Amino acid sequence: MGRHSVPLPRELSSAPFRVVDAARSGVGAGRLRGPDLARPVRGVRMPANGDLTTRCRALLLHRRTDMWFSHITAARLWGIPLPRHLEGEERIHVTVPSTARAPQIAGVVGHVATTPERTIYRGLPLSTPAQTWLELAPALPRDRLIAAADYLLGASLTTTEKLQAAVDSAHGRRGIAAARLALPLIRQGAESPAESALRVLLHDAGIAPPELNYRIHARDGGFVARVDLAYPDQRLVLEYEGDHHRVDADQWHKDIRRQGRLEDLGWRVIRVTAADLASPGPLIARVMHALATTRD
Repeated sequence: MGRHSVPLPRELSSAPFRVVDAARSGVGAGRLRGPDLARPVRGVRMPANGDLTTRCRALLLHRRTDMWFSHITAARLWGIPLPRHLEGEERIHVTVPSTARAPQIAGVVGHVATTPERTIYRGLPLSTPAQTWLELAPALPRDRLIAAADYLLGASLTTTEKLQAAVDSAHGRRGIAAARLALPLIRQGAESPAESALRVLLHDAGIAPPELNYRIHARDGGFVARVDLAYPDQRLVLEYEGDHHRVDADQWHKDIRRQGRLEDLGWRVIRVTAADLASPGPLIARVMHALATTRD
């Protein structure tokens, strides 16, 4: 067995550890250069396949001063849905109070906050959900910023009151105007960024807001479907169809049967795709026509 393949002590095998602690446990310098270990920061090792949480824990071993994870990093740790280019953000964002100095470490982006808003989540210090949302405002387009807030509300991680308070206390910072514009469009119940984007398109077109996650029952009271967006008075349903609806044969057949049951009850169904969101003109015209056309 080569020196690089010698098993690590159990306490060092699944989490970041300091080199000095490994040496005290009898781990030699050669073993610390093994291909199964990564060097996220000086003086620390971690499993080579470590995820974002592991990388954050490694950074905390390197710098134990007053800091917390923020911005894109906090958003990923909270589970906020982000555009693909931000989901793959390799840099770690941290914030320190104005009395401290932001870390100067490769792969780390330092920020300074005059009024720290932080909490502990799964053992890591993070910007609060409301503060994280505000930190995202300069980086996200309006529909994705609304989708991020929709997610936080749906996951019971924050409230509209806390989001409003975060905006009210953030005078003059980057992104504050975008956050103020987004606040009135945030809704409890949206379940995907695409649904949020569709709702924003309807609003921008001057169309009344739909009911979210509307439950439809048969005439005998039996449950038929829970739909994404609905206009009950006009008996109109809007359903967003992600790729899995197209490529999964079972899901495709299920969707067809479900739509048939809704139509049998007198509901009209408009199925919306990513292409519709990218070029929404025809979709908006169709929705407006459907809302203006009553059905007996």
